Amino acid sequence: MRPKLLFADLPDLDAPRLRLRRVRPEDAADLFAFASDPLVTRYIVWPTHYTLDDSRALIARFVDGYARGAATPWGIEHKAERRLIGTCGFTNAAPAHARAEVIYNLARPYWGRGYMPEAVRAALAYGFDALGLNRIEAGCLIENAASARVLEKAGMTFEGVLREYLEIKGVYCTLKQYAILRRDWRERGDDAARTA
Repeated sequence: MRPKLLFADLPDLDAPRLRLRRVRPEDAADLFAFASDPLVTRYIVWPTHYTLDDSRALIARFVDGYARGAATPWGIEHKAERRLIGTCGFTNAAPAHARAEVIYNLARPYWGRGYMPEAVRAALAYGFDALGLNRIEAGCLIENAASARVLEKAGMTFEGVLREYLEIKGVYCTLKQYAILRRDWRERGDDAARTA
């Protein structure tokens, strides 16, 4: 079964404490609040934001991606606070192989509170149930132990190390590769994926 890849009609996703929704121009200040933090951007491909215009430019790329139906991350909205606290979604979609990669980042005040595994699980459920993906992958820099824990808590399996796989900010970086198959997701069930 080939994936539907409904990125053009990206719906909002509800998780217990979070809502995954499209990033909007009015999110610029919230996005800048975490995208300007060098500890947040340390392990991701896009650079630290130095001005609000940097955040507006990234939002414009997201909005364009939504319009083109490209695999583009959702914004993570904290339901109680009604503010954007991160992003999570898909990239590197390969429709012929029913595969995509999940990516994410989160504002530092929300680290270590289980928000990121919650958002990733919502994205995985959408990828398997709505998009018809067979495999969802994720990579994290080998030194980013917190990100590895997020992927494990979301139910993903460590598959190996990809040496100097990406160039990030002028440095060749080694990744830990994780993945989950649709059958693994179904076998674990929603409750099993929530443990840890």
